[in-house]
Amino acid sequence: MKKRRLLFVGGSGDPGGLHIHTADVALAAATLGNRVKIIAVEPDYFSDILPKGVIGVEHIKRLSYQDLTLGLKKYRLSRAARWASVLWRHPGHDIVFCRGAFAETPIGELLMAKAALRRIYTIEHSPLAIVWRSRFSKTQYGAVMNACVQRTIAVSAELSEIATREFGMAPERLRLCPNWVDPVFARPTPAARRLARERLGLPEGTLAIGYLGRLGPEKNLDVLIDAFAAYRRSRASVNTVLVIAGDGWFRDKVESRVQSSPAAGQIRLVGWQADPRLVYHALDLFVLASPLEGFPLSLLEAMATGLPCIAHPMASTLQLIENGRNGVVADISTAPLLCDRLTGLLDADAATRNRLGEAAARSVATTFSREARLPAVLEALDIPLGAASLPPPFPRALSYRHAQPDSEA
Repeated sequence: MKKRRLLFVGGSGDPGGLHIHTADVALAAATLGNRVKIIAVEPDYFSDILPKGVIGVEHIKRLSYQDLTLGLKKYRLSRAARWASVLWRHPGHDIVFCRGAFAETPIGELLMAKAALRRIYTIEHSPLAIVWRSRFSKTQYGAVMNACVQRTIAVSAELSEIATREFGMAPERLRLCPNWVDPVFARPTPAARRLARERLGLPEGTLAIGYLGRLGPEKNLDVLIDAFAAYRRSRASVNTVLVIAGDGWFRDKVESRVQSSPAAGQIRLVGWQADPRLVYHALDLFVLASPLEGFPLSLLEAMATGLPCIAHPMASTLQLIENGRNGVVADISTAPLLCDRLTGLLDADAATRNRLGEAAARSVATTFSREARLPAVLEALDIPLGAASLPPPFPRALSYRHAQPDSEA
């Protein structure tokens, strides 16, 4: 097949699955002989995880999706000129928009890429923002997508449903390709578990409940903190701790919530972890309390690590967890509901939790492995793997950088 030139455009304000999976797809495309470049429109987390010298990465802050919410006419004109410059400097490149939330790319940029005779693809990682801020209706946006986009890749059935039901996108332009987990995430050895628990200062016999990911209001960490406090009140004799790992613009509010909690002494805020295995290996139970996700990478990683997990029902978690067999998926939208689920799993014996964790690791390794899922994304981008092998996985340590003042001219 003729080799292509591909320009991946996107990113999000916080490091996570979007960067990891985009980098993995881009590297696979480059390994197959295509010319690949990435335009990072938010902080450049791609350079942190890509092998040096294989794929060029350019950071263009003025193409940030988040800055569009300012709605300044001068900014929009400047942005359009900047996007025109990108297209001019990359002749013949097919465009792959990798977006933090569905329908973030401005209509004007889709139309400009189409007018430049580019094939356009989008990879959608998260449901759209609760408030639709575009000057266009959802159906108008969907009509432009239908006219301009070769194919849209959705990482969850929920995103596919949003695209067709709310935006009127043609089903034949959609491809459902769930995320995958890096093969380095696996059940820890006893030595690795001891080291991880020592690092977090967890004494022998302590039951550790944990969350790892972005600290944002949609993650319902207040519900998790309050549920843990309620569990502590009802089971004061049980030695338990809550470990919260991550960072984000909501961090100060999470810290305040912890400080005001009656269980503050048993809650550990351990910050961002470049290697999340150092947290997963120390835990006995993982909780994802958010009511809305794309296809949560942290849940995939926790399950692959052999942790019993509790999650709220949504398209992705229902696809990952069969309640009672390899985890718990149930309504945990309030602290009392989540407390009941915590109590049920923590009151059970260790053998029950181990059984759930082992089943979780097996199901992820079978169905959501890199080998099973990455080729489907390549095929959706019209880059068939054929008889070639996938490139080996690469180190995926991500740092967290808070927003810096815009110094770009």
